Amino acid sequence: MRLLSQVNLNSLKIVESAARHGNFTRAGEEQFITASAVSQRVKSLEDQLRFKIFQRGGNAVSLTPEGETYVSRVREALERIVAASMEATGQSQEHVLKISVLPTFAARWLFPRLPEFQRRHPDIVMRVSTSYATHEFTASDFDLEIRYGDGHFTGLLSDLLFREDLTPVCSRKLFHEVLGNKPVSKVTPDDLRHFTLLHSDTCTQNWQSWLGFAGASFVLSETKSIYFDSCMMSYEAANAGMGFAVANRAYMASDIRAERLVAPFAVHHPNTAGWYFVSPHKHFATRKVLLFKQWVMAEAALTQRQLDSEIRDLASEAV
Repeated sequence: MRLLSQVNLNSLKIVESAARHGNFTRAGEEQFITASAVSQRVKSLEDQLRFKIFQRGGNAVSLTPEGETYVSRVREALERIVAASMEATGQSQEHVLKISVLPTFAARWLFPRLPEFQRRHPDIVMRVSTSYATHEFTASDFDLEIRYGDGHFTGLLSDLLFREDLTPVCSRKLFHEVLGNKPVSKVTPDDLRHFTLLHSDTCTQNWQSWLGFAGASFVLSETKSIYFDSCMMSYEAANAGMGFAVANRAYMASDIRAERLVAPFAVHHPNTAGWYFVSPHKHFATRKVLLFKQWVMAEAALTQRQLDSEIRDLASEAV
């Protein structure tokens, strides 16, 4: 057995990430390694500790009672290491903005815009974590989160960024391969029968919801399907020409404008849920949080205006 004093710091970070996500695949994405590598690191650490940190169950994992205690202490230690490093380099915590964001929201909407915030406020140091889990602010050091939901987050302040608005998308090349030169304005939801539908394990009801709203629920039983473990992967598959994914318009708008993707349907299906800026009262009035909120709300409002205009254009073309 290797000495416990030789425990690798990266292994501790990987274990903390896997515990936070409850999933080795997502932990691997966050740490830029494979799910298999995460599993190997966890197994090696468990062998050193001589107890199981996780209970395995399919794609999901959960902490054992011993693992719960261990990961809690590891998380505290990692936070102290970060704080000590920042103090040593003169980085005051009041200039460090710590946010948690849903992975797909981060990759498809926030990250392309974030350089502008950094340009405007170079004194604010960003620490961005991507996670599907929500955090208890009393047990974490996050200043704010971007959460998906109905806006009711007990004990927290929240502001709507924009609501989800689903639309099917596919690559322009695949569209023409299957439907030839059929005008986009003449395409109906029935035409989806000729394509493969791309599903996501994290957005399981989106196709059923959109097709039901469009009056074409029968399509689900008449098409081939491919399933992915995240919305982001289903969107990438659509870009690669594998089929139609049903996506939030805000996520795919840049690909549609660049004509990499086609969104042919004028069916407007806004969801009652959406993405919210969420923060506890104690952080809400701090300069760094107020500046980020002001900026992200303005960006979201611009996104909503652009989407509304594009939806009106689609509706007029369909008449």
